[in-house]
Amino acid sequence: MFTTQSNLLCAGYFTVAALRLWMGRDRGGRAFAPALKGMATMGVTVTLLVAWLILGMSIGFSSASAASLLGLHVLVPILAVADWPLFSSAGSARWKDPWLWVLAPVGYLAEFVLVLVSGGSLGAGHGSRAPYPFLDVDALGVGGVTRNVIAMAIGVILLGYLAVVADKMAAFFTHRRERQQGERI
Repeated sequence: MFTTQSNLLCAGYFTVAALRLWMGRDRGGRAFAPALKGMATMGVTVTLLVAWLILGMSIGFSSASAASLLGLHVLVPILAVADWPLFSSAGSARWKDPWLWVLAPVGYLAEFVLVLVSGGSLGAGHGSRAPYPFLDVDALGVGGVTRNVIAMAIGVILLGYLAVVADKMAAFFTHRRERQQGERI
């Protein structure tokens, strides 16, 4: 499932980044591999948005399984997104990055297609070969799934550009504030 893959990518990135910081590298707020960090953050952000906006996930603490789903779908994405304004220096996002960040969902989609073509299933036990209703080729047809995938890819890229604009604006205001403070001295 994409939830697992996006959370593993996020955990892998932040583990390596934390180890690098602990070893004395990457001081000063500069992110290690900012494009990869953006991909990991976008992956878990997509997980959150799909779970809440498309699948209508509800919060529950009825079991350990429900609590872990809450962590994977809500807690990890919120922490990954919060890392940017709290711990990263602004201005590292590039205009081409959203095209890189969409590769995580596209990679998952490629895996899904390969599994279906080989006769397998990624269904979550709900009578479908697809893990999500918007990818159910049997119910929606190839055209319906294609439209859904294109719409979601466009959404991810637009969300990515929104993040780049926010990053550029934060860098602008940070540099402006630093210039103003320098003029006062």
